Amino acid sequence: MTLGNFCENSIVVNIIRVILITSLTLGMMSSLASFKYHARKVLCLFGIYLLWIGVSTGLIIHFAGFFTFTRCMFFTISVPAIALAYAMDCNSPALSVFNYATQVMFSYILAIATLLINTAVQGGIISYFLILTAAYALAIFLEYRYLRRPFLELTKAVQIGWGSLSLIPVFFTALLLFVVNYPIYYTKEPKRILYLGGILLLILVVYVFVYQSILRQYQFQMISHQKDILTLQVSKMETQARNMYATEEKLRILRHDIRHFANIMNTCLQNGSVDEARQVLSELETAVGKIKVRTYCQDYTINAVLTFYLELAENEGITVQTSFLAPPSGRFSSLSFSIALANALENALNACKNESGPCVVKLKSRMVGRQYLMELSNTCSKTILLDKDGLPVSRKGNNHGIGTRSILSFAKETNAMVNFLQEKGFFTLQIILPLNLP
Repeated sequence: MTLGNFCENSIVVNIIRVILITSLTLGMMSSLASFKYHARKVLCLFGIYLLWIGVSTGLIIHFAGFFTFTRCMFFTISVPAIALAYAMDCNSPALSVFNYATQVMFSYILAIATLLINTAVQGGIISYFLILTAAYALAIFLEYRYLRRPFLELTKAVQIGWGSLSLIPVFFTALLLFVVNYPIYYTKEPKRILYLGGILLLILVVYVFVYQSILRQYQFQMISHQKDILTLQVSKMETQARNMYATEEKLRILRHDIRHFANIMNTCLQNGSVDEARQVLSELETAVGKIKVRTYCQDYTINAVLTFYLELAENEGITVQTSFLAPPSGRFSSLSFSIALANALENALNACKNESGPCVVKLKSRMVGRQYLMELSNTCSKTILLDKDGLPVSRKGNNHGIGTRSILSFAKETNAMVNFLQEKGFFTLQIILPLNLP
């Protein structure tokens, strides 16, 4: 199949060609997509779509001719493909349109390039299909291997601007179809290839600007993300400082008052007033009992966090179960660990506030070889939505909450592994910290 022998009158060859190109285009779409359905259902829907492509292509070519088919294939092939993939995609509508319209546009370019290559090597129908399959397979491999992960991460971080950006591939796809098909098909007028070259150059320039625009938005959101984390960290440190100051102030007052209690008791004992001395001693015990200085671990900063949040949980009527061992000092900043721990405890307490029945918070940690393991569980009867990476999604609609992002930031700094799971009525956060012990 070449420019001079395009087989436009062969219905069977063109049905095979269209189904093959469409199948490979769906592969390109899937390489950068994250579907909401399981693989079997996705393949079933794609199979129904390909059946429609084969039947509609054969009928149009048979009754109206090949060139009529080329002028309406955007509506019979491309639009249904975009709509189908859009319905199955987990991303936002605008992002889905941007992704799939881009893939359709590059699919047109690959199809044209394959025909030109086959013409240059003076190949036949078999060589055309082999080159076509190899070109698309290479495109699918490169997209999946090198673009899928950064693309999904970028689209997850950048949530604005896709509506206007999605118009770019749609416009270029329409422009390619117009240049290729009107007034006659480009195989009948090879000089149109020069026009296609100009369009490709324009597409390249525009997509460079699109990439720069998305990158700027990504950098801006990362700065905003870091600002949110720093603001939260400062807030946690201020809360810890206030509570530590309040405890120290109570102890200072108590130390001052003990002298007065001692003088009063001494006077009572000298006068033989044993009952009054016992009363003074009872009042002293009561005053000391009001100041709770619990020791969960020897690290002062971590202990302050645990004291504040676990006492807050008990005051809320939440049952607290702890078996806590502080991580070895000097392996990483105890302040950074304290902030991550504070965020985790705050998330657990907030989750318990939404429960109607009795709640439990379990905190335990231990050393296992050269790793420090911490596990925090809280009562959770509602199903928590997790993304494809197993991270909880904020109910406020802004992906992950600030507390979770702060925990993930700490994990990134310390090369820790974070795992979230929900089972048996509990939601659990697990953190595994490598300590690199000598």
